[in-house]
Amino acid sequence: MRARDTRKAQGDAKSTQDRILAAATKVFAEHGYRDATTRMICAEAGVNVALVNYYFRSKAELYKAVTAALFEGTGKPLMALTETVHDQASWEKAMRTWIRRSLEICGAKKPPELWTARLLGMEECSPSELSHDIEQEYVRPVRRCFARLLRMAMAEDDPVEVSVWASTVDAQCVIFALTKQGWAERFCPPGVDAKAWMDRVADHICANVFARLSFKRKVD
Repeated sequence: MRARDTRKAQGDAKSTQDRILAAATKVFAEHGYRDATTRMICAEAGVNVALVNYYFRSKAELYKAVTAALFEGTGKPLMALTETVHDQASWEKAMRTWIRRSLEICGAKKPPELWTARLLGMEECSPSELSHDIEQEYVRPVRRCFARLLRMAMAEDDPVEVSVWASTVDAQCVIFALTKQGWAERFCPPGVDAKAWMDRVADHICANVFARLSFKRKVD
């Protein structure tokens, strides 16, 4: 096979994989892992079942691939924020960015953040059999980084205090992902832009954090 033909074949394969992955993300987000079927994903992607099995081997492996892809776009950028902190101003900036981005993901109305929010909400409310693996590989590393950000504002390590702060902030963000109807709309005053509303929510959460916490030290 000529090099050009090889590159075309590889490009076609990558395109098919990407189409399946995009379709699976949408179907899993709309129906959840248990109710989503391979046939539903194939119909969305416009491919046959054999191709899904060829590229991803099983529904479980496809779900893991979806989770990994979403983590690349959401989890990793958040985790990188801890490396930007060196003083009070950079700590506040990192904390504000973390909270605003978390709200943006959880309250999203468009893909890919919308799919992330829905999958997050489903795993929180009705964990799948893959929930433990997802927790270990993706969720806990992100939470550890947020805990690290919080520890930077404490003179001494206090696991209980860190956990209280982390769970409180996390709960205020995740609640926006727990309903398809849009939790934000239940509180957003009429005539107020959704983005402006989320900015105000982020400011409110940050104000409470900054009133009691301030940068103390770098931590590993």
